[in-house]
Amino acid sequence: MAGKQISQQRPPVKPEQINDLVRSTEQDFSNIVSAMNSRMNFAQEALYAYQAMLGNSYLASVAMNNKASFALAMQQIASSGLTLNPAMGLAYLVPREGKVIADISYRGLMKIATDSRAVDLVVACSVYSRDTFSFNGANDEPIHVYDPFLAKHDRGEFRGVYVKAYLSIGKLLVHPVSAEDVYAARQLSSAWTNSDPTKKKGPWDTHFDSMAIKTGIKIARKYWPMTSPALDNVISYLNEEGGEGFVGGAVTLETASREMHGPSSATQTNVVNLHDGVVYDIDHNPVGQPQADASPVGDSHFAQMDQPRNQGPIRTEGEVGAGSAPRDVNETLIRRIDQVHDRSMRTGAWQSAFDWASAQLKGDLLERANKKFRKGQSEYLAKQKVPA
Repeated sequence: MAGKQISQQRPPVKPEQINDLVRSTEQDFSNIVSAMNSRMNFAQEALYAYQAMLGNSYLASVAMNNKASFALAMQQIASSGLTLNPAMGLAYLVPREGKVIADISYRGLMKIATDSRAVDLVVACSVYSRDTFSFNGANDEPIHVYDPFLAKHDRGEFRGVYVKAYLSIGKLLVHPVSAEDVYAARQLSSAWTNSDPTKKKGPWDTHFDSMAIKTGIKIARKYWPMTSPALDNVISYLNEEGGEGFVGGAVTLETASREMHGPSSATQTNVVNLHDGVVYDIDHNPVGQPQADASPVGDSHFAQMDQPRNQGPIRTEGEVGAGSAPRDVNETLIRRIDQVHDRSMRTGAWQSAFDWASAQLKGDLLERANKKFRKGQSEYLAKQKVPA
């Protein structure tokens, strides 16, 4: 047995090998960030990736032996717009079944939802049998009374989770997810169903509450406005490549890769001020974790929209690949500016239009959008006979 264990051990990965591996992902990472008009910084994320592998020899070994999965994980980080900064607790590089996975925490899913302006605030909470819970419909606040200082086992059996999403138009969407549905999602996890007693059961075993919250967000997301494919792409990646298994849509890894690179690529409650206006559903054709959720604050988890930034890949009539000309991207954004302008002319939601431009554009395109929106707003107010 001892000889077998020794034979299975891999030689330690040297720091320079880790550095070379991380640097090899720079071009694809930068292409995605450029196409998305994102604020992600490769040098910063490369440092976090390097530190993660330097501090986890098993992660480094898996990355070296499956470089394709590491490259895909870094691409996913670029596409999601979530930093690997461990202090933020949004995304992590983790080894899972011989692959490196960009593991997105429930906090990360919430942030993508708010950054992409699908919702302004997300609140998710677990419910146990000794809690007092009353569901008042999909558009009214539920009543949930419990002692947050009790240990989980003292609150009784797990009953499910509920997710509250506050929309920018002032509406509330409440979606309850039963324990039965959560357990069904867990049963689809390859780690949980592994019968090998020498292997761990994964995050469902070590961080059940966080994974239940994460599952609830995945399910509730289907009922939120579609503003960007970013959230769905991340969920598909986690379900398929990450082995979390709770599939929300028929999106393969090959499809996700094309989304990022184009066809040429290889295969505590808080107070919130809701923004005026509407959610812009520009794109109508979008396509459990170890440490990421290890330290929730109580049982109620929330994410509020902070500094907005573009989180989804820019898509053209074909698909924007790494070698696409900037002109194609500009033409796509110009069409989107026109769409946002036309929507605001119908709804009067001009503040949302300006917010969208500030979050999605820069340089000449931002100036173009603001000029068009200011003119449109004046025309709209004139038609409404309201002083500009």
